Amino acid sequence: MKVAKHAALTQRKILDSRLNSLKSFADLSRPRSGWLKAIRGALGMTSRQLGTRVGTTHQVIVRQEERETRGTMTLETLERTARAMGCRLVYAIIPESQYGSLEAIVDHRARVLARDLAKDVAHSMKLESQGVDIADTEAQIECLAQELKSKLDPRLWAK
Repeated sequence: MKVAKHAALTQRKILDSRLNSLKSFADLSRPRSGWLKAIRGALGMTSRQLGTRVGTTHQVIVRQEERETRGTMTLETLERTARAMGCRLVYAIIPESQYGSLEAIVDHRARVLARDLAKDVAHSMKLESQGVDIADTEAQIECLAQELKSKLDPRLWAK
């Protein structure tokens, strides 16, 4: 089990390093008409010409462009059509900008879980008139978060 947790940490570091180079694309949004139609138009290619290059009809190309804008096109079809225009599909899943890295996502989840666990303990202690000051509570939460993260506690992803 310890090997799997070390492997996850190593994989997270490697992926974070690779994903870091994609941060400049985080705000890149799909054109309103979709990438296929926008690039096809910029190349001066008709849907009939693209259909010929893909080995299909222009009606199929028009439907593909519509499916792309709805987000229902398969990656395989998108890649094949992009190649027919001399382009390639680049596909990635990147962390939301609020996190910035996979490591930060795990840190956040660990802190959320630690805060939830500490809240239950603090409530019990308060009922027994054994309250702890805020600074101590925050230190305990941070310590617990680091422990939950290092163990990759399954509760991190329970909710």
